[in-house]
Amino acid sequence: MLNARFVAFGAAAVVAVLSAFAATGPAAAAGAYGPDTCRQGYVWREAFPGDHVCVTPAQRARAKADNYQGQYRVNPSGGAYGRDTCRNGYVWREAYPGDHVCVTPAQRARARHDNSRATGRYENSY
Repeated sequence: MLNARFVAFGAAAVVAVLSAFAATGPAAAAGAYGPDTCRQGYVWREAFPGDHVCVTPAQRARAKADNYQGQYRVNPSGGAYGRDTCRNGYVWREAYPGDHVCVTPAQRARARHDNSRATGRYENSY
């Protein structure tokens, strides 16, 4: 059985590594990405293919972690939404219509917030 402190440290280490990767990923590289170029300090969220909503590197890492963990957050016995039914305490992220990755309510609220701020986070927005 794993020690709770080890598990907590392991999770923090994973987020730190993912955040570091997010800051150096393709959207953070120098160069123009056309109208989807993020302002300095932001990167593409990449919660799904083609997701060019600009977020902080930590939020991109969180979206990646949520995508991976989503498979463990569904209700194995199904429910009102069949195999898309989330376990208690989780909801659909809804970063785009049809996004049924199960996340915490706070992460869904964050995705909505980031979506609402998307246009102001592009390099060429005023």
